[in-house]
Amino acid sequence: MRKRNDQARGAWLRQLKKLPWLILIPLGLYLPDLAAKNPQWIEENFSNGVYPHISGAIAFLTSFIKFSLAEFLLYALVLIVTFSLLSLLIGLIFRKVRVVQFVGFLLSLCVTAGVLLNVFYAVWGLNYARPALSASMNLNVHERPVGELKALSEELAEKAASLRAQVRENEKGVFYLPDGYESAFAEIPAAYEALNGDIHLFLSGATVAKPVYYSEGLSYAGLAGVYFPFTAEPNVNVGQPALLLISSAAHETAHYMGIAREDEANFMAYLACIHSDDPAIAYSGVMLALINCASKLYEADYAAYASLYASYSDGMKRDLADYNVYWDAFEGPVEEAVTEVNDNYLKFNNQENGVKSYGMMVDLLLAYANK
Repeated sequence: MRKRNDQARGAWLRQLKKLPWLILIPLGLYLPDLAAKNPQWIEENFSNGVYPHISGAIAFLTSFIKFSLAEFLLYALVLIVTFSLLSLLIGLIFRKVRVVQFVGFLLSLCVTAGVLLNVFYAVWGLNYARPALSASMNLNVHERPVGELKALSEELAEKAASLRAQVRENEKGVFYLPDGYESAFAEIPAAYEALNGDIHLFLSGATVAKPVYYSEGLSYAGLAGVYFPFTAEPNVNVGQPALLLISSAAHETAHYMGIAREDEANFMAYLACIHSDDPAIAYSGVMLALINCASKLYEADYAAYASLYASYSDGMKRDLADYNVYWDAFEGPVEEAVTEVNDNYLKFNNQENGVKSYGMMVDLLLAYANK
C-alpha cells in the first residue's frame, strides 16, 4: 500500500512540475499590448529585422511541399487531440485511466497552447504592432468628401471594364482562368517584386500561395484564405469564383510579406495585382478595390452608386452576380461563428474595428489616389 501511495505521489509531482510552464499563456496574451507600445522598435528590429529571415527560412523549407502543409497539420492536430481526449475520458469512466493521467494530459495541452501562442508572435504576430502602412508609404489618410470616393470608384470601374475585355469567359459568360489558378498564383511573387520596385517596402521576395484541398470548408466559414505563420504558407480557398481568387492569394501573400492588418493586406493585394502584366491578375485586383469602394459609395450616396453600377460592363455584372451567388449559398451558422471568432481575434490584436477593418482599405485607396 505504501509503495502504491509513493507511486501516486510521484505521479502527481511529475504533473505539478508542468505548472510553472503555464506562465507562457499570460505572457503570450500580454505580448500584443507590449508590442503595441513600441511600434517603431517592432518595425526596425522585428518587421524589418529578424522577421524576413524567419519567414524566408520557413517558406524555403515548406516550398518543397506543393500542397498546403498547414491544412494537414491542422487536421492531424484536431484528430490527435480529439482521439486522445476521448480515449482518456472513456478510460477514466471505466477506471482504466487514473485521474493523474487525465490531469497531466490537460496540463500538457495548456502548456502546448502557451508555447504555440508565443511562437505565433515570435514568427509573425508582432507585425500587428507595426506603424500604420499609411505612415510607411507617406499616405495622408483622413476623411474625404464623397466626390473623391465617387471619382475613384468611376476610375476603377473604367479600368476594370478595360481589363475585363482582355480576359477569358466560360460558357456562362463569366470570367475564369483557362490555365487554372496554379499559373496565376505562380505569377504573384513577380507582381510583388514589380511593386517593390516602386515602393521599396519589402526586404525579401514573396512565396507562392497554396490551394486548400478542402476549400469548401473555408467557404462555409466565409473565408477566402488563411495565412499560417507556423509554416509561412499563404493558403487560398480555390473553390471561390475566379473574380477575387487571385486577389485573395495576393492578400494572403501580403500577410507573408509582414503586412498583418486586414485593410492593409487588401490594399497591398490591389497594388501587387495592378503591377502584373497579366490582365486576369490585374482585373482581380482592380475588382477587389472597386467592390470595396462601391460598398462605401452605396452607404454614402446611393444615387451615385446606382450610376456607377450602371456603368459596369455586362461581363463585370455577370462576374459579380456569379460571385454573390456562390457566397450566398454558404451563409449560415458556421460562417457567423467563424466571423465572431475572427472579429474577436482582430480586436485582441489591436484592430479596434474587428472585421469592419476590411472596409478601411478605401481610406488607403483614396490617400494613394491623391498622393
